[in-house]
Order: sequence, then structure tokens, then C-alpha cells
Amino acid sequence: MEFRILGPLEVWTDDGRRARTEGAKQERMLAVLLLNAGAVVPVARLVDAVWDDEPPATAHRQVRNLAGLLRRKLATAQDGPPALLTDGPGYRIAPDGHQVDARTFAHRVSVARQLAEHGEPVAAVKEFRSALGLWRGPVLDGLSGSLLAAGSVALNELRLTAWENCLDLEAELGRHRQIVPELTALVAEHPLRDRFVSQLVRALHRAGRQADGLAAYGRFARRLADELGLDPGPELQLLQRELLKGGPVPAAPSTRPRQQAPRPAQLPPALATFVGRRAELGALDGGLAGPAVAAGIDVVTGGAGTGKTVLAVHWAHQVREHFPDGQLYVNLRGYAFGPPLAPYEALARFLRALNTDPERIPGTIDESAALYRSLLADRRVLVLLDNAHNAEQVRPLLPGSAGSLALVTSRNGLAGLTACDGARRLVLDVLPQPEAVELLARITGADRTRAEPRAAAELAAACGHLPLALGIAAGRLAERPHRTLAEHAAELHNSESRLTALQIDGDATSALRVAFDLSYRALQPAPQRLFRLLGLAPDSCISTAAAAALSGSATAGTRPVLEHLAAAHLVNPAGPDRYRLHDLLRCYAAERATAETGPAERAAARERLCSWYLHHAEAAARLLTPQCQRLPLTAVGPWYEPANFTTPAEARRWCEIEHSHLLEIVRYAAEHGLDGHAGQLPVVPWSHFQADPYPADRVEADRSAVATARRTGDRSGEGHTRNNLATTLSVQGRYEPALGELPTARALLARSATARAKPTWSGTWASSACSASSTRPPPPTFARPSRCRGNSGTFLRLPAASTSMTKTIERVFTQVSSSAPANTAGHGAAWSLPGHLIGTTRLGASLIVAPSP
Repeated sequence: MEFRILGPLEVWTDDGRRARTEGAKQERMLAVLLLNAGAVVPVARLVDAVWDDEPPATAHRQVRNLAGLLRRKLATAQDGPPALLTDGPGYRIAPDGHQVDARTFAHRVSVARQLAEHGEPVAAVKEFRSALGLWRGPVLDGLSGSLLAAGSVALNELRLTAWENCLDLEAELGRHRQIVPELTALVAEHPLRDRFVSQLVRALHRAGRQADGLAAYGRFARRLADELGLDPGPELQLLQRELLKGGPVPAAPSTRPRQQAPRPAQLPPALATFVGRRAELGALDGGLAGPAVAAGIDVVTGGAGTGKTVLAVHWAHQVREHFPDGQLYVNLRGYAFGPPLAPYEALARFLRALNTDPERIPGTIDESAALYRSLLADRRVLVLLDNAHNAEQVRPLLPGSAGSLALVTSRNGLAGLTACDGARRLVLDVLPQPEAVELLARITGADRTRAEPRAAAELAAACGHLPLALGIAAGRLAERPHRTLAEHAAELHNSESRLTALQIDGDATSALRVAFDLSYRALQPAPQRLFRLLGLAPDSCISTAAAAALSGSATAGTRPVLEHLAAAHLVNPAGPDRYRLHDLLRCYAAERATAETGPAERAAARERLCSWYLHHAEAAARLLTPQCQRLPLTAVGPWYEPANFTTPAEARRWCEIEHSHLLEIVRYAAEHGLDGHAGQLPVVPWSHFQADPYPADRVEADRSAVATARRTGDRSGEGHTRNNLATTLSVQGRYEPALGELPTARALLARSATARAKPTWSGTWASSACSASSTRPPPPTFARPSRCRGNSGTFLRLPAASTSMTKTIERVFTQVSSSAPANTAGHGAAWSLPGHLIGTTRLGASLIVAPSP
């Protein structure tokens, strides 16, 4: 099958019949596929081609329907392999087994130029004429649309350039009279194309028609002045002067260069200290496997300092032999001081590297991109686009035909290139520890890391295994051979600002803080503010809901901001609706919060975060232990979104996920003067731990709460928190210290305004004493059933006890259960335990405080 676009769109079968397309939409879709023959055209671009400005809501579905109709239409007109294929995010015309006149034209022009370069002008002219003979009119004549017009520019420019080359060769062969009519027609059709005018003036002069030559020059000069206000270029002005003097006409620039233009080899040097990344290199290698049906696009993305450029340059040097026609490189300055590099400037650099005369570089980005793709057609070139800002900056620089590859690095995820352009995406993270230590060894010397293996591992950890930080730390060590790795690791761990320690004197661009700052400054105000506030959180990992509380925003509004930060690699996803900051980025975020967020806003953010944890923990406790006494909590602002736990299982799951954060938030609240939160937080989530072993750091949290209650004079709070501490110690098997806390707890709770709080310390005493087989007598309150009424569940849930203690408990329970209102919730929970009264519940269950009826 033959497809023709060099003129009106036509499809011809192998037996010489013309196949008809049905409707303008189908024609426009086929046209844009043929303009990109061999390459995948995403559905989104097909939508733009078919509808141009205002596609309907069903455009994507209609495009797929059109593709199905077109595929069936083409299948009935051919015997060979299918021409229209579905490929990933779009469709492509497979040129294998079919002819596309535009590809045939480009191939013949390439052959003609090679013949000219090798000194065969006659054969070159023949090949040029064969290529030009394929044209039947303007590209896709009769079809309209901005996307089709832009795609036609490259082919039209290639045609005119081929015509110029052909006519130069004809002139070199002395065929001046023969080409005058052709040149006259071309100048009439393209009156402002100075190359044609120059060729016509020379041909007229050498054909003996000097006056006509001067007249042609005069018409061009006047028109140029009238329409553009410009004078003819230096070449034409020199030609006119020689004609006026009657001297020899200057020779036209030769179509055959004296020597072949050097192939571009612009890759930066590869680093000798490159280590590891075997999986990532393998992934890039995989993109080279299989037949090349379209220009490849690989995106290497990751946070600042992860080594994206180092990896890309290292791999590009490894695969140079796959791209014998050259390697192009440009730093797009997407994250740098000053504005990003304009795509037009990058194109101009590439065109000059591809031996384009600077005066012939088009003045618009679309025309320059079209010429660039034309020059790369039928070549195998690697294009390394480093430090890209966004997808719009990259797209004009992508090769347009199979065989070439664009390798893009960016801190931006460039999701648009994956969605619309079929790019493969490789996300770069920090180095594994062995590779991080190996990088230190490469720079500082293997002898030093072998002599201090533990210190080397600690230094790598202090750098967060981040390649840039590792390189800076190793560079500082290389400058200070007298210092040990252990000393430098200690300096980083103890430094108030590790970021200050991770910079090399006299080289500001290598400072880690500068790298982070460039990423941060590229953000919009809302992501900047949230990133700063994340630096105030007590932990590097945070849920979306907690981040929303920190910023005082709705969860639904915070989620896209976090996703934006993740796309910029300033936070990393850490599970469903959770994100994590790298330790060094957390240091940087805290710096920015101190520098750019006022004290009042920082304090309010911390208070919101602690309140969020407190109220969510309280909501979980209501479901997990409804028999517990509830503490009065401070009110929260309109920013708070209540927890939506509907079952105890959901509440327990939340507690398990936030387990370590609940303990950390106690210390955090106390550290920042939020005494109310620091006192209440250890009490509220206690129910989560009833059926779980206490971690060792629970003791620290309880002691912190006791200290806060004492400092603020909260006697009831101190009684509850001392009772909690006693329970924690008891569960850990530290019974004597647990019993030592209880006299003070009893004295404080005895004066508590909450009557139901009094049995609390008694139950804890019983639990600790029974577990320790203590001979201590039960306290007076414990022996009085009237004081324990309503809390029978507490006693039922005591661990196995001694005979005397069991009898005491049985007597109390009998009297309590026969009198007025009992704690039915605790009662039921207790009787459900194995062994009922002396059931084998886990230690610490007696902490439960019965609610008031």
C-alpha cells in the first residue's frame, strides 16, 4: 500500500487502485499519523488534529472509533501486514511493507546529498530530481488544522532546501540557461527567499543576461524594503556590486563541502567515581532492545542530589556505539539560578551543531523544531536533555523518527511526556548503603574506609545515602587527610545544621542547600508553605490528614499539594495517603520554616497537629474501650475534620499505624510548651495498648506526661498519668517500681473531682501486687465495695492472683454485683475473657476507668 501526503492525501492499493477515505475527521486523523509515520501518536494529539480547537467531551472515544473504522478500511485495501497499529498510549502507521511518499522523499534527498559530498554531481542531481518529482502540490493540500499545518512545515522546508541544493549542482555543471525558467517560477512563488533570488541573478548573468539579473535583484530589494523594512543580505549585496562593476560574479557556496562536517559529540565527561546503579542501567539498556519503530524517550527523574545527570552521562557514554551519527547535549537549566533555557535557544544550539548555517535557522520555534527533526531523520542520534523544567520545554527538542533517542533528566516527574508522548520513566532514589560506602571509598580512598568500616557506614547514614551529600562529605575529607571518618560523621550528627556542614568552601554551587533551594524556589506558594510546615513535624513520615491539620487545610485540598511535592521529589510516597521527607530535606524544610514562617504561625501549626492527634486518639478510644472514662478535651478550630472510624477494627488499625507517632507527639508537645496536650495524650490512647505489649519508650512518654502535669499543677492529670506509668512498669515486669508510683497516684486521685476515678489506682495496685505475688495488703479503698460500684469490669479483668487476693476480689465483686448500677460494658468485656474472674488477660487491664452512668 502507498500513502501520499506530498500534495492531496491519497491512499493507493498494491494493484493500483485508489482507496477512498470517509469524511474529513478520518482524513485528518490519517494525515497526522502519516506525518509521524513510524512513531506513536498519542490519542490526545489525535484529538487536537481532528477537532483543532474545541473537541467534544466524547473526543477520546470518537478517536478510538475512528481508528477502528480506518483500520478496517485499510485492511480491505491491502494484502500485506496491517498498516495501522495500536501502540501504548496511541496509534502509529507501520511503514514496514508500505510506502509513505514523505519518507521516500527524505531518503532520496539523503542519498543525493551523500552523492554530492562524494563528488558525484550528476548522480546527485538525478536523485534530487527523483525526490522532487514526488511532490504533487503543498503538503496535505485541501486539509486544514493548526496541527497539520505545523507538521507540514518540516516537509516544505526540506523540499525547498533540496531544490536549492539541486539547482546549485545544476549551476556547477554549467546548466545556467536551463535553470533560469525554473528559478524564475520559484522566485515568483517565494519572492522573499533570498537563496532563490541569488541563484536566479547568477544564472541570468552567466547566461549573458546581466541586465535581467540586476533587474531581478532590484525587484527583490524593493519588495524586501516595502514588506519587511530590510536590506538584502551580504551575499546578494556583494553579487550586485560585482554585476555593476562588470567583474566576475562571486561563486555560489558549494553544495559539496571540502570535508564532511564532524558529527556532534557533545556529551560531558563521565565521572570516574560512578558506582552501582546496576538495575537502573539495565532498565535504560532495555529501551534499546527490539526494533526501533519510533524515536525513544527515556526520562530519569528524582530529587535533588540523587545523581540523575551522573547516571545519564555515564550510560550515554556506554551506548555511544548505538548512535553513530552523534550525541547532542544541552543543560536546559530547569533548576538553576536564572530562568530556564528557552526551547528556541536550545534548538538553535542543536541546529548549529548539526552544521546548519546560522543565517538559515528559522525565526520561529515551530519552524526550527521542524528543521531539527528533518536533520535527524534517518539518523541515529542520542539527545541528552539535562535538567529539564517541564514537558513543554522538552517537546520541541524530541527527535521525530525511529533510531534516535531522547534521554531527559529532571526533578520534575514530567508525567505529561509519559502520558502523551510514550516516554519511559525511571525514578532515581538514594543509594543503598553498600554503594554509598563504595562512593565514599572512591573519593576518599579505599584505605580510609577499610580502616574505619563502621565510621564509613555512619557517615553514609548521616548523608542520608544521598549521592551529592556523599560526594561533598568525601570531598571535605579528601581536603583534610588528618581527620578520621569517625570525626567527620560525629560532626554531621552533632551539627545544628548538617546542611552547613555539607558544603565545600569556595564552591557554592556544590552546596547541598543550594540544590534544595533550586527545587524549593520552583514551587508555587501553596506547595512552598506546606513544605515549610512539614519541617515542623516531629517525624519524617506523616499522613495526608495530619499534614492537612498542620497546614490548617482540608484533607481534600492538601492531597494534591502533597502530590505536587512528590512530583517535585521533595517528599516521597510512604504508603496509602502517607508521605516521607528525606532527613536532609527535613532539615532544609525546618530552615525555611524558621526563615519564612513567623513564630505565631509556627506555634499555631504545632498546636493544630497535636490537637489532631489528641482528638483522633480520643475518637479511637471511644470505640476500643467505651467503658473508659472520657477526658474533657480542648475545642478545635474549623480546620479539624473528625475521625471517621465506624468500627473498633478501624480504630485499632489507625492506632497501629500511628503507634510510634502517638508516643513521639507526647515528647513533641511537651518540648513546645503545649502542656495540655502533653498531659492528655498519654492518657487518651492508652486503650490501644491494652491488648499489646508496651514498648520501652512508652515509659518515657508516661514520665514526660507526669512531669508536665506536675509543672502545670494539674493534680488530677498527675494522678492519671502516674497510674498510667505504674501500669506500663507493671506490664514490663517492673512491679516494685510500679507499686512505688501508686501512693502518690492514690493521694492525687482521692481528691479528684471525678468519683469514678478512685478505683483506678486500686485496680492498678491489684494488678501489680498480684503479678508480683506481693504480700502487701489491699488498700482501704479496694476493700470497700461501695467505693468500687460501677467498676466491676476492672476487677474481673485482673490477672491470675494469689488465693488470698482472689478471695478478696471475689468478695468485693459479689457485693458490687448485687448492688446498684454496675459497669455493664466492663462487666461484659470481663466475663468474655477466658477464666472469667481470674481470666488470663494481659497485664495492665486494670487501668480502665469506668464512665459515669
